[in-house]
Amino acid sequence: MPCIRLAAWQPAIEAISAVISPNFAFSHRDRFKDRLTLAESGCPRYNSPPMQPPRILSVLEAMPPLGVPGGDLVIKCRGFKPGITSKVLLGEVEAFILSASDDRIVIRLPESPKSIGVTLNVGKTHSAVFPFSLAARVSTDLHPVANPVLAPDGSVITTISGGRGEQVSQPLVRLTRRGEKIPYNCEVMNPTGLAFSRDGQLFISSRHDGTVLRYTDYERLDIIAEELGIPCGIVFDSKGLLYVGDRTGKIYTIDPSGNKEEFAELEPSISAYHLAVDSHDRLYVTGPTFSMRDCLMRFSGKRKKELLVSGLARPQGMAFLPDGDLLVCAGYEGKKGVFRYSQKDGAVSHFITAPIPIGLAISGREIFIATRDSIYWITLPGSSSVN
Repeated sequence: MPCIRLAAWQPAIEAISAVISPNFAFSHRDRFKDRLTLAESGCPRYNSPPMQPPRILSVLEAMPPLGVPGGDLVIKCRGFKPGITSKVLLGEVEAFILSASDDRIVIRLPESPKSIGVTLNVGKTHSAVFPFSLAARVSTDLHPVANPVLAPDGSVITTISGGRGEQVSQPLVRLTRRGEKIPYNCEVMNPTGLAFSRDGQLFISSRHDGTVLRYTDYERLDIIAEELGIPCGIVFDSKGLLYVGDRTGKIYTIDPSGNKEEFAELEPSISAYHLAVDSHDRLYVTGPTFSMRDCLMRFSGKRKKELLVSGLARPQGMAFLPDGDLLVCAGYEGKKGVFRYSQKDGAVSHFITAPIPIGLAISGREIFIATRDSIYWITLPGSSSVN
């Protein structure tokens, strides 16, 4: 309401005073003067509230900052208007909105290999692109059941494992950085765990016949150990000792000479045991059991077992970042994807949103993530290997 000057109303007040009762006129004239004086003084009761600045459409935060298609992303924003004309885009691909309000949106991540970030659209208004790293699919029509591995030449090796007892003609494949899928000419029934020894030879576990094999120079398969139950995850320590996770409830060690020894006994897993070894040669173990609250375990010197994290849902493969933190594929506290376990304080944080992956492999800033039928590739933001 614009301010009204008292002088502009003075003639009208005097005219009224001449034709009506003086007492009535003077009393109402004084009250009207009082109101005009308050309006001119800026009293909030007689003036419109100040104009609020427009809520600029923008993304404030995306949590977590990395994701795999199919994962759920939480977006903190400003100025969003849920409705049929409002969209969330990754590149040029529209994401499915699970829930939305003016300042918070939850979306299901789509496949969008050219995406560099998140954009909000409300009608004809567009936000700036907010940086977000979305994994791109390297290859599909696979069947990994444990971590993929990185070969010395930088290629990714994984499996088309098949159901138990199913013979796949070319169950071991190499994936180039361009996405080419090159099969190896080897016959392993249900290849499961993969690991490279210090001399660059590939070792493979077979959950079909309870063996671990060495694929010498990618030409010859040699049985290294037998009668290992249902061997799944395998990993080497710095001394060349091979750990083998038998999902029926045991962990074995195999030394470079092929001697087998039982290392630990655990609750049986419903699918597989996944293993990782840190720079201090401590063994980490996960594996989904019949419990809905599984654990991350660590075995240190003298086979001492520690429970590091409880409450994990279907924990799967693991890998270490260069700074020593451990990435674990699992569900945790209502979220799914890859979680980061801090070696310093034991904190667990949501690192990559995804449907629970099977496993992963890390090389510097690059992470290769295995799902039920595909391998995805994502690069950590920033210039260092760890952020």
